[in-house]
Amino acid sequence: MKRLDLKLIPVLEEKYGPFWWPADMYPEDLSTNPFKHVIITVLSQNTSEVNCIRAYKGLAAKFEITPEVLARADQEELKEAIRSGGLYNVKSKRIKQLSKVILEKFGGDLKSVLSLPKEEAKKKLMELPGIGNKTADVLLTVTYSYREVIPVDTHYDRLAKRLGLVKQNAKYDEIQKALIDFIPKQKRDRVAGLLWLLAKHTCRAQNPKCYECPISPLCAYEKKTVLMSK
Repeated sequence: MKRLDLKLIPVLEEKYGPFWWPADMYPEDLSTNPFKHVIITVLSQNTSEVNCIRAYKGLAAKFEITPEVLARADQEELKEAIRSGGLYNVKSKRIKQLSKVILEKFGGDLKSVLSLPKEEAKKKLMELPGIGNKTADVLLTVTYSYREVIPVDTHYDRLAKRLGLVKQNAKYDEIQKALIDFIPKQKRDRVAGLLWLLAKHTCRAQNPKCYECPISPLCAYEKKTVLMSK
């Protein structure tokens, strides 16, 4: 089983630390308000981080971000408020639907769900419309942090497969477990984010920059590419 060498962590920090997302882009109470976290996650789908935050700010300027308010919000006004984030037709419907279901199932309070044991909490979260493995895990990081939960998106999926941590047909849970095992537990919160930034900026889907990757000696993809080029 591959594990990340602790000696490589300062190298990752030096290279990708400057790319770290600024905390002031997000609502101050995001870590204590899981409903706002849900809305941010919906708005982040299939768009850039900048557009996601722009859409959230547009929404917050027009509406109070609570399930009670958004469940009653006018659909057209919702669409206009989040237009800058893209896919506003789909996302406005999802926001209204989620708000209604969270009110009906949980009385508008997701904190009670997130206080449950991890697997039970995830099961309940995935009963919500449009909430899959990744989104549920993003919400679970509020309680359990990246030490226990790594939400697997396309960047993590690509990285795990290129490193050879899992096979190419590996499913979500297998990829998540492999990433958790790969990163030393005592540094997992921070390093999980640094590896995501590595995947985004270096281990790109198209034209990966293998030549500048700090962990290329561990990489099955890079070794395969070198052999094929000979």
